[in-house]
Parts: sequence; C-alpha cells; structure tokens
Amino acid sequence: MLEFLAGSTPTGALVFALVTGTIGGLLAGLTPGINGRVGLMLATPIALGLGMIPGAVFLVAFHSVVHTSGSVPAILLGMPTSVTEAATVIDGYAMTRKGEGARAIGITVGSSMVGGVIGALVLLGLAPVALAAARYFGAPEMAALSLLGLLSIAALSGGSMAGGLMSAALGVLIAAVGLDAFSGVPRFTFGSLELLDGVNAAAVVTGMFIVPEMVLRSAAGAAPIHMATKLSAVWGGVLQALNHRWLLLRTSLLGALVGMVPGLGASVAVWLAYGHARQTEPSDIPYGEGAAAGIIAPEAANNSKEGGALAPALFFGVPSSSGMGILLAAFIVLGVEVGPRMLARDPGFVYLMGLTNIASNILAVPVCILLAPAMARFAFIRAEIVGPAALAAGVAAAALTAPGPETLAMIAVFSLLGLVLKGADIPRAPLLLGFVLAPNLESGVVRSVMVHGWSALSRPGVLTILVLAAAIALPMILQRRSRDREAAKNETWTTFRPFAIALLAVILLAAILGLTGAPLTARLLPSSAAAIGLGAAALTAWRLWSIRQSAPSTGPTFDLKLLGLLVAMLGLSAWTGLPIAVALFIFATLRLGAKVSYPVAIFTAAFVSIGIYLLELFGR
Repeated sequence: MLEFLAGSTPTGALVFALVTGTIGGLLAGLTPGINGRVGLMLATPIALGLGMIPGAVFLVAFHSVVHTSGSVPAILLGMPTSVTEAATVIDGYAMTRKGEGARAIGITVGSSMVGGVIGALVLLGLAPVALAAARYFGAPEMAALSLLGLLSIAALSGGSMAGGLMSAALGVLIAAVGLDAFSGVPRFTFGSLELLDGVNAAAVVTGMFIVPEMVLRSAAGAAPIHMATKLSAVWGGVLQALNHRWLLLRTSLLGALVGMVPGLGASVAVWLAYGHARQTEPSDIPYGEGAAAGIIAPEAANNSKEGGALAPALFFGVPSSSGMGILLAAFIVLGVEVGPRMLARDPGFVYLMGLTNIASNILAVPVCILLAPAMARFAFIRAEIVGPAALAAGVAAAALTAPGPETLAMIAVFSLLGLVLKGADIPRAPLLLGFVLAPNLESGVVRSVMVHGWSALSRPGVLTILVLAAAIALPMILQRRSRDREAAKNETWTTFRPFAIALLAVILLAAILGLTGAPLTARLLPSSAAAIGLGAAALTAWRLWSIRQSAPSTGPTFDLKLLGLLVAMLGLSAWTGLPIAVALFIFATLRLGAKVSYPVAIFTAAFVSIGIYLLELFGR
C-alpha cells in the first residue's frame, strides 16, 4: 500500500516526517506569533532536508494540527492569536473562568481530531465531485454564500441584534479600507500610502479582543483562575465532544465544504459553524457562558477545512487560502507538481496527503492529552503576569505579520475601539464576521452586477443557497423577535453606551458621506452596510431614551496603568524597534504590577526580547 502511495520512499522516513511534522505543528500553534502561515515558512527549510515525499508529508502534517493547539491561548487566556480562534474564545475562555480550562482543552482536542479526520475523508471520497461542481461556482454563488454567512450575526449578537448590526457594519467598513479592486479608487485611506493595502487582520484581532480582555482581567482585584488539571478532566472533555456526534458531523462537513471554496477558508468556516451550533444545538449552559457546543462547532470546522482546502490545491493547483498558497509554494520548492497532470500521473500522492491529514489529527490526540495538564496551568498564573505577557504576544503577532509603524497605529486605534465596545456591552464578534466576509461578498456582488445582472438570481446554485438562507433566517428572525422583546424589558445601559452609539453613528455617517461621488463599485457594499448600521444605531438610541430614567451601571473596570504602559510600548516601538520596546514593557509591568524581583524581571524581559528578535530575523 505504502509502495503505491509513496513509491520508493522508505516507510521509516514517512513515519518520521509524520511524527515530527505533527509535533512541530502543535508547538507552532502554542507559540505566540507563530501561526499556520509563519509556521509553514519556518518549516519549509526543514522539509527540504527530508526530501520530496517526506518533506510534503512533514508540511501537511504540520499544517493539519497547527490550529488544534492554536486555540489553547484563546481558551486559557482569552487571547485569540488570529481570526480563526476568535469564535472559540467566546465559550472557551468563559469555561476557563469557571475553572474548567482542562475540560475545554479536552473538548478542543476531541473536536479537532474528528473534524480533521472527516475533512480528510471528504478530500479522499468527495473531492472529484466537489471539484467538478466548483467549475460552476462563480461570483453569484460566492455572493450568496457570503450572504448566508452573514446570517450568523443574529447568533453572535447576544441580547442586542441592533448592536450586532452596528458592529458588523463597522467590520464591513474596516474591510473596505484600501484600493477598490474594481475601480482603483482609494477608500478611507486619508491620504496614507500605508493603508492602500488594507488593514492588518492581526491588528484587528489584537485590538478588538486581546487588549480589552487583558486590561479588564488585570484590573485591581482580578485573581488567578483555579481549575482541575488532571488527565481525567481532559479526557472527560474529549468524551464530551464525542458525545455530540451529530454536531461534530454537521460542522465538520460544513468546514470541509467551505474550505474547498477559494477565498473563504477557516475564518469563515468557524463563524458559520458557531452560528449553526447556536441555532440548532440546545445547551443547558447559555452560549457565551461556557457552552461545550460553542467550542465543538468552530474547532471541528477549523480542522476539517484543511482537508477541503487541499482539494483545489492538489487537483487544480489553486490555493483556497493564504496558508494553502504557502504550502503550494513549498511544494514547488520541494519539486512536487500539483494539478490535473499530477492527478493523472500520480494519484497515490493525493491519497498519501489525505492519509497524512488523518494520521496527524489522530496522533495529536495523545500528545495533547498528555500535555494538557501542563498547558492548563497557564491559567494559574497571576493576572498581573498574564495580562502583560498576552498583550506583548498579541502586539508582536500583529507587528510580525506586517512590520512598520502603521501596524502599531492600527493596534492603538482598534484597541480604543475594542475598549469602547466592551465598555458599552456592544458585541464585538459580529465586527470580525463582517470584516472577514466583506471582501468575498463585495467581489461576488459587484462581479454579478457587472456580468450577469438580475439573471444571477436565476442560477441554480444561487437559488439553492438563497432557499437555504431563507429556511435558516425565518425561524431565526422569529426567535430573535421574542428574545429581543424579553431583553428590552430588562435592558440596562452603561455610562459607555451613549458615547459608543454616538461614535459608531458618526463613523458610519462619515463613511457614507466620504464615498459620495465614488464609482458604484466602490460605494455599493460599504454605503449599504453603513446605512443599515445607522438604522441599528437609531433603534438602539431610541431604546436607551425609553429607559433614560433608570440608573446606568458603571460598566467594566479597566487597568488604566497597564493600558498606559501599552500605549507607551506602541509609541516606543516605532522609535527603538519592537524587541527593545517589548522588553521595557515586560520589565515595567512585572515590577510595577506583579512586584517580582529585579533579576526575574530582567531575565524575563531579555528572554522575550531575544525571542521576538529571532522571529523578526527568520521573518526576513
């Protein structure tokens, strides 16, 4: 069997490549600043030393499991290092705050394994059919599928659908920053050349999630989280995930199918899966407060999309994501030719990659279970230490993806925005959903209007997706109306809320006015989203006016000292460089907040600074 799949390559070399690739991918996922893309680039030289076929096995195994361990910081520290973990953090971090971080890790491991295996089976069994259908998947179908994804806003809006619409509209506007792909007109760049390429996604995630959560957790009186770290707790989480077999199957298939579509990938798949779980899977624990299904769905989809994404990459040589693009580039360096000719000449290679995907996900389970108690102990660390470390890692991860002062400025802007939304209790997850889906939705809508006109609505694929969207939307709308009426009776407002609504309304109105006179292709989606957001802002303001006589709550308390040091670090980074600024930030926070000794603070700051410097060096 192996002779058919790998030719004359020794079995021992394949096994070694599989094991080392799996362990390397898990370590890369745990390391702040190293994600799937950066990890693949760093792993390519190692793959070259293994040879063509073992090198390919090493890279596929590496990429197949990097998201499994990548969710651990999101679960334990509330620190998603990319958009793909932002869905897991909602219920994963809530479970950690209840002292169940080890069980949450077990749920992640079990869900990721099943998702990865199902995604690989889809590659092996259904890829030819899916690829034949993909030939007819054009711009109208892309727009319809993105519209289907936007229905997840209802599931991610908590008790305020209007707040979710405001947040999602802002995400669409953020995604619109840069040159319009169709007219070449700059949008929201304010004359800055650095913004012509758009906004750094890592800066959005850092500012919207990591900074608000860390300065909130590090506020006075925040205590370390205590939890059981026994293997039994981790194994119990694995079994709990496996008990949700139908949810695992549905979200895994969803992730695999979305992964096949170029331009969508994990960032869309995880939000679709999370929204699907909230709509279909009952939970004794409310979503957002530690529901197991809220972890199972995005984690299964996150890993299963790798199998789906391999289909267009191997059969057509077309990457469906940036990670697949880097993987294909590494294949070229290795001398591996992908595409239709490879399929006809060497079909065994495709099956070998699919089996590698399955084997690496299965192998990751015992490794993660054995290491999970040690990983869970991260949550025992005092908040005064965790907060600065997480902030430094988030800033470094964003800055390393796109070095330069403009990235630091983006982190500062989105951190301020994230703090305002957090303080006003306006959901932030819909903003990321709008940011992720906007490029595909805009491209699909504009191309459909230019090429097909109204006839795009009569295409079979579009009709199928729109009927599915209507079937999902109708019960969701009825459920939301009942939930919103109940929420309105008990609605309270914080001192941040009027300011936040006014700020968002000003931004949305300015966006509409700023696009006046722009070509239709440049203003169609952003102006439409801003108009919907303005309507939602007006509704929210009216609700606040109706309860104006009630006393506002004070809202969350943020650690202003830590926030001030963060601002100083961002400013200093533009002058001295990131390693020195982070070293000074770590030293200052450990001394002023955690009260550690001078030697420990100096050693820790130097260790982190050297690590960031090496990452910068490898990145070049």
